Amino acid sequence: MKALSKIAPVYFLYGSEDYLIEEEIQRLLDQTLSPKERGLNLHLFSGEEHSSQEIVHAAQTIPMFSRYRFVLVREVDRIEEIETLVKYIQNPSPSTCLVFCAQTLGPWKGYRAAMEKVGKVIEYPRLKGRALVSWIRKRMEEKGKTISEDATDYLIEVVGDQLQSLDNTIEKAFLTVGEKRKIDLSDLEGIISEVKASTVFDLTEAIGQQNLEKAFHILEKAIGSKAILFKKDEEASKMDDPIPLLLSMMARQYRLLWKVKEMTSHQHEIGKVAKELRMSPWNVKKLMDQEKSFTESSLHEGILKCHQTDLAIKRGRGPKELLMEKLVIDLCRPQVAIARSDSDEAIP
Repeated sequence: MKALSKIAPVYFLYGSEDYLIEEEIQRLLDQTLSPKERGLNLHLFSGEEHSSQEIVHAAQTIPMFSRYRFVLVREVDRIEEIETLVKYIQNPSPSTCLVFCAQTLGPWKGYRAAMEKVGKVIEYPRLKGRALVSWIRKRMEEKGKTISEDATDYLIEVVGDQLQSLDNTIEKAFLTVGEKRKIDLSDLEGIISEVKASTVFDLTEAIGQQNLEKAFHILEKAIGSKAILFKKDEEASKMDDPIPLLLSMMARQYRLLWKVKEMTSHQHEIGKVAKELRMSPWNVKKLMDQEKSFTESSLHEGILKCHQTDLAIKRGRGPKELLMEKLVIDLCRPQVAIARSDSDEAIP
């Protein structure tokens, strides 16, 4: 365990990249408390559910049989009264590591300087472009591997920018290639070749047709069987929890549909689109047929709502199955139902 001077008494971690925030929380926790020390010295709070007084009381309590006390406050930007916490930050306990987490600085923006005087304020925005590529390469280096540029581009295109999904795929690639030092495009194609899953294609097709009953049937079958079909003529892949993969693949399908719609609107030929997306012309043709059922705004909405659902699941906003059902309902609202709902509101 590192010396006390290496641990700041206050940390404020914020941004949209939950995966990196969770990594930093775990790093700080491992630095401050051993597994045996956590029972008496680890405190978890929520800005929505707990008061500033409760949090400060825990932070001011002397550690029990430990050098540190670790106090984690999630959604601190939603806490109603912060003055008590601000007063604590001005004179924090040196034996407590108080960690705040939030999507934004929110009401804490004006107190950033005060927090930085005694601790650290760190932003974790969603990784894009070269930053995402660098993260993948660093992950590979940590495992003693390198990855080719083509393989990196393919990994991002197929899996998306969700770090948890990328990390899972990297781990799978690491275990698959064995002693091989460099991971090439062919290695990844063998692992995640057909992410144009039949399950996801059929689900988005039902959504595009606004066929809620069919969409629910596909969703329930995937969740209930704990399996996702990658090709129509192969056995479905079994997994303990198919929801993270299903959600990631839904988001990817919406991104692909949006790209295809954008490119075809500029009269790009199928061959050019296929080369740009690194897909076969046959698969691009399937996407072109499907994107006709969507407007550009509905595709943007699909990407956004998949991301919002992912955050809701990670934050425990409700049962995963119900959050997925709500996502499908939101994306698959028949226009007739919307019109009827509008007219109903107009009736006194």
